[in-house]
Amino acid sequence: MKMKKLLTMVLVASTTLVAAACGNSNTAKETSTKENIKDGGNLVFSIRGEPEILNPIYAYDRDTMTMDNALFAPLFYMNGDKIDYTLAEEVKHSDDFLTYTVKLKKDLKWHDGKPLTAEDLIFTMKQIMDEKQNSPFRSAFVINDKPVGVKKVDNLTVEFKLPTVQMPFMNSLAQVSPIPKHVFEGEKDIKKSAKNEKPIGSGAFKFKESKKGESITLEKFDNYVGGKPHLDTITYRIIADPNSSRVALENGEVSANYIDISGISKFEKNEKLKVIAYDEGMVDNLVLNCKTTGLDKKEVRQAIAYALNKDDLIKAAYESEKYAPKAYSPLPKNALYYTEDVTKYDLNKDKAKELLKKSGAENLKLKLVYRNDKKTLENQALVVKENLKDIGIDVELKGLEANAFFQQIDDPAKADFDLIFNGYVMGSEPDAYKEVFMTGGAFNASRYNNKELDDLWNKAAVETDKTKREEIYKTIQKELIEDMPVYPICYSNATIAVNKNVGGIKEAKTAPVYMFQDLSKLYIIEE
Repeated sequence: MKMKKLLTMVLVASTTLVAAACGNSNTAKETSTKENIKDGGNLVFSIRGEPEILNPIYAYDRDTMTMDNALFAPLFYMNGDKIDYTLAEEVKHSDDFLTYTVKLKKDLKWHDGKPLTAEDLIFTMKQIMDEKQNSPFRSAFVINDKPVGVKKVDNLTVEFKLPTVQMPFMNSLAQVSPIPKHVFEGEKDIKKSAKNEKPIGSGAFKFKESKKGESITLEKFDNYVGGKPHLDTITYRIIADPNSSRVALENGEVSANYIDISGISKFEKNEKLKVIAYDEGMVDNLVLNCKTTGLDKKEVRQAIAYALNKDDLIKAAYESEKYAPKAYSPLPKNALYYTEDVTKYDLNKDKAKELLKKSGAENLKLKLVYRNDKKTLENQALVVKENLKDIGIDVELKGLEANAFFQQIDDPAKADFDLIFNGYVMGSEPDAYKEVFMTGGAFNASRYNNKELDDLWNKAAVETDKTKREEIYKTIQKELIEDMPVYPICYSNATIAVNKNVGGIKEAKTAPVYMFQDLSKLYIIEE
């Protein structure tokens, strides 16, 4: 899945996760000993590139979403089926699930000191739903081609009227980080507005300065709804090269950064760093193109699943299952209604050969595409090639640079693969995953088409009975594994290394995509 599109979907069901300490003993101390908090100072985070736009109604890549999370506060965060309120005081829904009422907290402020009110929330919603503004979040608030109604109740309360029941709507609201009406009112094209260059938000940190191609610095916002931040500033340093970013982390030039699981042991041995691993809901998988010769037959796809050695695939990329447990469902373990009650496809080459024979497919030659900038993916590709050779399938390996790789997944017209490695992070709301598997879904890289399952996805979205909804999603998971358009490999953890003098990690809460949910809680430990 193309990273930009992948990350657009993360906030459809944004999930906050508590970090699991691993390896370095410094990490364990982080959550168990009292630290001397030193207010002030600066933390440095590494980002791959210049954010495309600092405006939350357009944010769709990891770097931009990370910075927007610091600059713009959301209404609330979803933690499974629980809510961490931020700008919102409460959210209620009617018994028929057609009306949602959002009440904002009192005395909310924008970074320029102006009050944040219901007018700002209504303005934001209108811009998201305005087709001319081209917000990637529009589809979450236009249901069956009808926009959600938005009405002001009072200065702090907004009412949302849905044209039809949509059970994932709370997760849609979790996407919303208001933008200031007094700044953007009258802008014909907000995305191209120069006002995005010096954004005014409501988050824990406000914009200070930008050095193009080098860094962006934010400073604390004393009136942040979550409390005055401990840090004075946060700097996002642009380091495109992963090796340079790693060296900067090891040298202490960067305070925290994502690290590869395959190299985690080196960081665990570094006494200057503490390592944290957490489940962000990533599903590593192998996509099978259901439109190509041979793979258009279910029996062939099942044969491949039986022929693949899941243990070897995990070892090839992650050394062990410690940070990448086996995946059997196409949904992650943190998704609502997740089940492992599906066909496991344990290694069985005789069964694979039997299915191939039954399919009538002979002398199959398949092309496996992977990103050539990741050695771990090349290692996995070699495992697939050897596994399928054992059942008589010849596999051609083709490594592509990142942009060309993403085009293969994103654009059906440019798709020239039979098999391709992929991964998605889409949160705890199972409805989000329909975009991966429904006919014409935005992220349906397998070109899978199943009318009966399409109907089940749509039925689940409007089912108000939790028990019935759960049964539908369990059926969907079983059917997807039976049809095998996507072969789940593992649930790889997010792993980060943080300078040992950084405190407040437990309170800041690790989160998918943007590393920490609440940056106001981070601080420098006084030695």
